[in-house]
Amino acid sequence: MLVHPSVALATLLWMAAQVLYLRLIRWSTGQKEMDEAFSAGCLTQIVGVLFQALALGLLLLWTLPVLLGLEPRASWAAVEGFAMLATRAGLIAALAIALLSFLPWLGNFLGGSPGLEVLVGGGILFRLLSHPYLEARLGRKIPAESLYPGLWESLGYLALAFLAGRLLMLATLKLRPAAGQPPNAFTRLWGPSLDTLVGIVVLYLYAQSVALRLHPGP
Repeated sequence: MLVHPSVALATLLWMAAQVLYLRLIRWSTGQKEMDEAFSAGCLTQIVGVLFQALALGLLLLWTLPVLLGLEPRASWAAVEGFAMLATRAGLIAALAIALLSFLPWLGNFLGGSPGLEVLVGGGILFRLLSHPYLEARLGRKIPAESLYPGLWESLGYLALAFLAGRLLMLATLKLRPAAGQPPNAFTRLWGPSLDTLVGIVVLYLYAQSVALRLHPGP
């Protein structure tokens, strides 16, 4: 799925937006005094979750027909009518991630793994977008339980993203600063961006499982 031209292009645009956003955050926090750091960090986190959710909603909306196996290539004309739905879904996903971040253990877990945060938010977005889109596109009611992975299968995707993120961390260990050293450019910029890519790829696998249920083989 990732090698499909439309999906690959959307993923590259997502990564570019992610890197640009992290650069802007790094620049803006570098301009502030130390006594403003905490409040700036909280505001940055809130804005970051909202930006990520809306950008992810746009990515999923554009690639939705391809991810579901309904179109050979992405087309804005095919999904234009669902733009407001994507915006509302993005706001709901951002709110859900923000609320989860307040839970003591789970919040730390998601905050330490951008890929998992993207997967959870993306899963919410995909569910909110794909079901109305499919029912409108196919002209019939579709029971959600027959289309989407159940609880245990969904937990399997979360475990896959977690393990892939840890493997990525081990593979890039030499690029990270030693213990006690200040964060470098990799840990501030490229590391989180690559981690979100892990979440995106696992999200595509989740979408592929839905497409397989939608188009069962003989």
